[in-house]
Amino acid sequence: MSINFVAIDFETANSFRGSPCSLAAVVVRDGTVVAEYDHLMRPPDAVGPDDFDEMNSSIHGITWEMVENEPEFIDIWNELKIPELGIPLVAHYAAFDLGVIRDALTASDYSWPELRYTCSVVLARRVLSLPSYTLPYVTNAMGIPLLDHHKALADARACTEILLRFCRDSEASSLDDLLEKHQVKWGQIKANEWSGSTRRQASTPRSQLPPPRENADPDHFLFGKKIVITGALPGGILRKDAQQRIAYYGGIPQAGVTSETDFLVVGDLDPRRLAPGANVSAKLKKALGMRANGGALEIISGTDFLAYLD
Repeated sequence: MSINFVAIDFETANSFRGSPCSLAAVVVRDGTVVAEYDHLMRPPDAVGPDDFDEMNSSIHGITWEMVENEPEFIDIWNELKIPELGIPLVAHYAAFDLGVIRDALTASDYSWPELRYTCSVVLARRVLSLPSYTLPYVTNAMGIPLLDHHKALADARACTEILLRFCRDSEASSLDDLLEKHQVKWGQIKANEWSGSTRRQASTPRSQLPPPRENADPDHFLFGKKIVITGALPGGILRKDAQQRIAYYGGIPQAGVTSETDFLVVGDLDPRRLAPGANVSAKLKKALGMRANGGALEIISGTDFLAYLD
């Protein structure tokens, strides 16, 4: 098994990503944890005692007094030599953590190293069907302990276990194999440029959505209706197959919610997801906003929707 990576997690002093005050890293070689690092640090010189945001400190518990005598970020970064390990990075919401690396290095007048990375959130969205892909939701769904959430080492350990579990469950021999199986692209950083780790283009791109069938029954409930599907449909029915059935009955499958959408089908609709403040998908959030503003779009469950396809 050639599964090698470094799981990282940062905590920051404020909303500026270049203000790291804590860094944890878990090094995995051949599928086994071989080292762990956990450091408090002073953010780059641009950040001082007045720059520790109360909100951030209330989340991770770190204050200026705790880091004022610690080494600066760049000293810890140079000591760990993460780029020199020659293995990719992994983080939960990697867009944030890799943004911390870029912005903190820039604030420290250092150039960006060359790194490959991927994101456990992007992978979780390909493997799991959850109302939210925050670390507590994913670890709970996978039965992975999450102790001291928002402590950098606890979160890096959880991210490590998520990746190792995905590899085992997918029978992946490497991270390259895992990403290929789930159609996820590597992210990359190199001097003065970067690209994100994202999923590859969906199997049914917008241009290939089936057109409504000619001579469909105009009295059918779905005839002429514009319909978007989000989430996993009951019974393991594939979205592309459901879209074909919509088109058969004269309906119009859509890739995203628009002002013309008649129905948003939420495959795994839980009434609790419609409560104020609930974590919802981007499509459902947009649909709820349109409804709140007087839109006629209707939200229906996958179970109710499938009844119209028979």
